[in-house]
Amino acid sequence: MPGDYQTQFSVYDRLFDPAVSEEFFLSIRIEPDGLSFSVYSPAHGRYIGLESLTFPDSVRIKDGPMAGILYSDYLSRLLTNHPVLTNNYRKVCAIFHSRFFTLVPGPLFNDDLAGDYLQFVHKIGADSRILIQNLRSADIRLVYGVYQGLIQEMESRFPDARKVHETGALLDSLLPRFKRSEAPELIFVNIEYGSAGITVLRGGLPVFCNSFECRTHEDTVYFIMFVMEQLALNPEKTPLYLLGKTGKEDALFRLLAKYVKKVDLLEQSGPQVGGYVTVQSETHRYYTLLNPSLCEL
Repeated sequence: MPGDYQTQFSVYDRLFDPAVSEEFFLSIRIEPDGLSFSVYSPAHGRYIGLESLTFPDSVRIKDGPMAGILYSDYLSRLLTNHPVLTNNYRKVCAIFHSRFFTLVPGPLFNDDLAGDYLQFVHKIGADSRILIQNLRSADIRLVYGVYQGLIQEMESRFPDARKVHETGALLDSLLPRFKRSEAPELIFVNIEYGSAGITVLRGGLPVFCNSFECRTHEDTVYFIMFVMEQLALNPEKTPLYLLGKTGKEDALFRLLAKYVKKVDLLEQSGPQVGGYVTVQSETHRYYTLLNPSLCEL
C-alpha cells in the first residue's frame, strides 16, 4: 500500500481466531488521521482485539474535497487488504468522526427536516451525506454530515454495518454511567487530531455538546475555559474528564491542570473491559470503541 500506514497500537487475545470471526462483533472508528477498531466476543463477554492505525499526513482529512477523496481511497485499500478487516463478522458498527453535527430533542424532531436542522448550524456541501442517529440513552436525535466517499467505502465492505457518530457513541456510554453522579455538572473533553469535542452533563443529561478546531494545546484549554465560563461551571469544583489522544504525561494534561482542579482520564468501565486486551491498553484512548452495545441494531 503506497505511503503505508503506521500501527500505533495492536493487541490480540489468544481467543481471537479469524476462522470463527463470524461469531464476533467488529467496531471501526473512522478518525481524521486514520482509524482504529476493536473485536468483541459475545460468547466470552470481553474484547479480544484492539488496533489503532494512523495515515500519512497527506492522507489525513482536512478541509476540501480532495482530502476526502484521498482518505476514501486509502480507506478502501485498507478495508480490502488488512488481515483483520477482510474477515466477516457477526455484527459491525462504523463510528464516524465529524465536526458537522447537531442534537435535536426527540419531541421536536421531524425526519423530513433533518437537513434543515444541520444546515442551520453548519454549511454542508453536496459531497456529504446527512445521517440520523437515535440515541438509546435519551430521547434525542443526532443529525450529522459525513463525506459521501467514506460512507460508500464502508457500505461497500460492510453493507449491514450500523452507522453512528462518535459523539452519539460517547453520549450513549456516558448518560447511563453518570445518570446518578453526585456531581451536579460534569465536563468531558474528547481529544482528536486537530479538534476537541466538549460535552457537559447537568443532572445526568447533556446541556452542551460541540467540537472545536484546535491546533495547539493552548487552543484546547481556551475553548474548555470558554465553555466553563459560559455555563458558569466552577473550575475548582467541576470534574473534568479527558479521553482520546491524550494522557497524564502529556503537555495538555499538565497545562489543563493549572486551570481546572479536578482533571482525570475517562477510563472505560464494565465487565466487557476485563481480559488481556483491555488490561494492556489505555481504555480512555479507545473509549467509544469499547462499548459492545454499539453493534446492536
